[in-house]
Amino acid sequence: MRVARIVVPALAVWASAGWASAEWLGHPAYGFTAARPPAPGGSVATVPHREAVRPPERPGRHAAAGPRQEAARQAGQAPGRVCAYRLRGVSAGGFLHVRGGAGRRHAPVGRLRVSDGGFAGACAVTHGWIAVRAADGASGFASARYLHRLDLSGRPSLSCAYRLKHVHKGGYLNVRESAGLGHVPVGKISPAQGNIAGACAADHGWVAVDTADGIPGWASARYLRKIP
Repeated sequence: MRVARIVVPALAVWASAGWASAEWLGHPAYGFTAARPPAPGGSVATVPHREAVRPPERPGRHAAAGPRQEAARQAGQAPGRVCAYRLRGVSAGGFLHVRGGAGRRHAPVGRLRVSDGGFAGACAVTHGWIAVRAADGASGFASARYLHRLDLSGRPSLSCAYRLKHVHKGGYLNVRESAGLGHVPVGKISPAQGNIAGACAADHGWVAVDTADGIPGWASARYLRKIP
């Protein structure tokens, strides 16, 4: 049985970084209840049929490093406890608006995209809205209806170190929400990261790790070499 992790060290920095800006703590939107949640920027995605037999996880190739890495590092500034999320009910090429306050009446200040994978946000919900940080670094609120909180129960401690193997320079390996190809990617790890913290034991060929942005997930043990 895996040891449950209640606090993820990679995300705990949010709670101590002090993102409680005047805009969030004193914003009139805290008293506003949205009449309806905002529609995402794409159509509702259909759930793909899982194939009976799937090939093993394969590493990919980076086109270019996106701005989300730096945004996620700076995102540790939401008040209170911090959780990890991914988008749901949004088409593959779609997006969800991040607004300046908790409600549709507030203007968009950024976007969350499906391609961003996982991202961090406040665990508390404010009238159906959750405080997040967009990929471009803009802080705001997104509709909780389209945010799926990642389940970290049963997640082991990341007490060992790994390096990627069989992944070419400039490439990457997907980190998935849970152990298995049937789970969606929440981020990536790359050779440029050097040592990668992970669980000491694999679970059916998958190792618990954190993405380059600090989002918890699982990577294929086939492409991980444990450092003694």
